This record gives sequence, structure tokens and C-alpha cells, in this order.
Amino acid sequence: MAGPGKGGRRRAYLTREEEADFLATFEERAKSGQVATATVIQRALEKRLGHPVDKSMISKMLKRHGWRKIVPRPAHEESDPERQAAFKKNSRKR
Repeated sequence: MAGPGKGGRRRAYLTREEEADFLATFEERAKSGQVATATVIQRALEKRLGHPVDKSMISKMLKRHGWRKIVPRPAHEESDPERQAAFKKNSRKR
């Protein structure tokens, strides 16, 4: 008898709403300038649950809630594109 699978998250430590509330504390900290790393979030979750969790679980939780890795700017904020272009013009390969 073929039918649809059970689906869903049956082995979760926290519900989606509990996860969102847990991550909201880190959002508030980030707004005040503190950095939220996966290791810090993992330690806080382990303290809340009372047992260790794998780092992949943290990564999946962050992805589930739309968190992403922020990367540095591609250029320094005080760089001068005109000076860089002039330098490139004057320093040809010989």
C-alpha cells in the first residue's frame, strides 16, 4: 500500500516558535553591535537544553529561520576608485 510519507519534524529539540524566540535574543544583541556566532548560539542552546548538540543542528536551525552569513565589504570604505584606475593606467606590465 503506497501512500504519502509522514513528513514533518518529529525529532526536534524545540518547536519553530521556540526556536524563533530563542534566536530573537541574539537578534537584539546584534542590533546593539554584538556579533552572534554559531558557537555562541550553540553554547546557549546547550545550556537551555541541558545536553550537547551538534554544530550542524545549529546551522540547520539558522538556515530554517532565514539567517545568513554576513561577509565583509568587497572594498574598503575609504578607497578611491579614481586613484586606483589612475594607478592601473600608469603601472602596465612591461
